[in-house]
Amino acid sequence: MTRFDRHTGFRAVFIAVLVGVILLSTVGSPVSARPPPHAVCGVCSDTLVDAAADNDIAISMAESSLTIEIDESGTGHWTARVSLTGTGVETLRENQSLRDHVVQRVFDRGYVAVEEPQSLTTSMNGSTLTVEYDVPGMAHQSAGGVYVVDFFYWHGGEARWFYLAADSMTMRGPPGTVVSHAPTDAAIADEAVTWEGSDQQYDPLGGRSHVVFAPNNGIISGAATSFGIGVDVAQLKAQDLAAVGVPLVLLTGVVALLGRFGHRLAALSRSRRIALVVGPLVAVGVAAATVETLVGVSGPLFEQLGDFLFYLVYVIAATGAAPALVLGGPLVLGQIVLARRLLNTGTAATEAGTNEAVTRLLLWPTAAVLAGQWLLFPVAAAGAAGYDTTYGLVSLVLPTLYFLPLAVTRQRETPLTIGFIAGLVLAPVPIVFALAPHTGMALVNRSLALLYVPWTLVVAAIGIIAYASGHRLVVIENG
Repeated sequence: MTRFDRHTGFRAVFIAVLVGVILLSTVGSPVSARPPPHAVCGVCSDTLVDAAADNDIAISMAESSLTIEIDESGTGHWTARVSLTGTGVETLRENQSLRDHVVQRVFDRGYVAVEEPQSLTTSMNGSTLTVEYDVPGMAHQSAGGVYVVDFFYWHGGEARWFYLAADSMTMRGPPGTVVSHAPTDAAIADEAVTWEGSDQQYDPLGGRSHVVFAPNNGIISGAATSFGIGVDVAQLKAQDLAAVGVPLVLLTGVVALLGRFGHRLAALSRSRRIALVVGPLVAVGVAAATVETLVGVSGPLFEQLGDFLFYLVYVIAATGAAPALVLGGPLVLGQIVLARRLLNTGTAATEAGTNEAVTRLLLWPTAAVLAGQWLLFPVAAAGAAGYDTTYGLVSLVLPTLYFLPLAVTRQRETPLTIGFIAGLVLAPVPIVFALAPHTGMALVNRSLALLYVPWTLVVAAIGIIAYASGHRLVVIENG
């Protein structure tokens, strides 16, 4: 029987260190501060006063309101009305070109919900400034004739947070529609949804800020509303599918190698199996933390040590590896103990009785969990509030449970093998969809292509040990 020699161990450590160097580009991304909130009604904010002051015009604001009308094309027609006071009001009223310039400066300064208004016009009636402009692509029509307004949810490739700036904002849908969904902090009155706010009320549109207009308030429209929001969120999450690539390739390689060399792995002693798997895994984490600490870091030794520990924890905690390690490890240990007890209690019984016990108490329950995970996948992909995060956390742990059954089913050559292989290889897909940063909470920051690599390595390490135990279980059972 072929054994793993010392040179094989050195090669494994070398490859692990190389992977750790690659990880530095993803695990140590600097955390940037959250940008300032965006004013929904830019001309209702203090930015208008500042823009006027830049042109030696002294004004202040008394009251303001914003109305948004959504048409059938999804374009929003915005109308902002601001009551002004001050000595500069008359200047703005009489000088249209100056008034247009001051208003345009509000949008040019940024940190407003709309930075490129279309067909912008200004007018004044007494001391009230009226600004009208169009915003294309605020909404889209979905199944069932509903209009989904996702402008305040995820727009232009980024998530933003807002404050109204206006004293009130009212949004209406196309003619003949009613409000079928709105954030919880809004007031709904049939065809319109209204927010009340001020400069002090940040993020007034809430975490789930879709607004949906439907033909009526019936059951069909309600179902179409949920479907429309779900499809919109799922399409956004699909943009993160690049994060699936590297983990999928690694897991495919692990599953293939176990199929080819699993019998050699199972022949090793327990201590050698653990050393073979855990050694390279620790080397990856230490190498990643070391390289990240040394790159661009200067200062006293104790500060560098603190940075080293920080990045070492970051590799585990902020990449999804922690749940697999902390929860998956004990679960797999319990799985191995259960399998051994099933074998021990069945030694005096027939081989058929032992096989039945293993199938009933080990294989089928695990297969049912795998099937349930994929049955619930559409709900997580649709971003159900709070649920997708829980689903993602569970999905980080489940793949560790499929290695032992995979070894058993492979040895027995049962049809369940295909299901376990597919579940392992495709395991990153539900995780990326659930934890994509398009919902209120994302456990894994910045879902990039290599960010789930530490999680994959932890799953593979636990899985290899579990697979070897499953392989030995069948050998003993058949012996």
